[in-house]
Amino acid sequence: MIHGSDAARAVAELSDAENRLAQALPPELQPLMECVTKAQGKVDVIMAETNYIDGFKTGARFILEILDDTHENLKPLTE
Repeated sequence: MIHGSDAARAVAELSDAENRLAQALPPELQPLMECVTKAQGKVDVIMAETNYIDGFKTGARFILEILDDTHENLKPLTE
């Protein structure tokens, strides 16, 4: 992560908010906060994997379409 980037600022903001919330919660709710944080992390990982796979498939489809010589507009200009 690049220092000072939007992503770095968002992570710092999230971390700060989580810390302040954890400090404000009574001790009996601390385990619930931890559970929420871990569950959100799992959701984030699943979404990142899904988006990566979707982007990879889209890129592969573009490549296959480009390599398909049956389309008239993709024929070489010189033969």
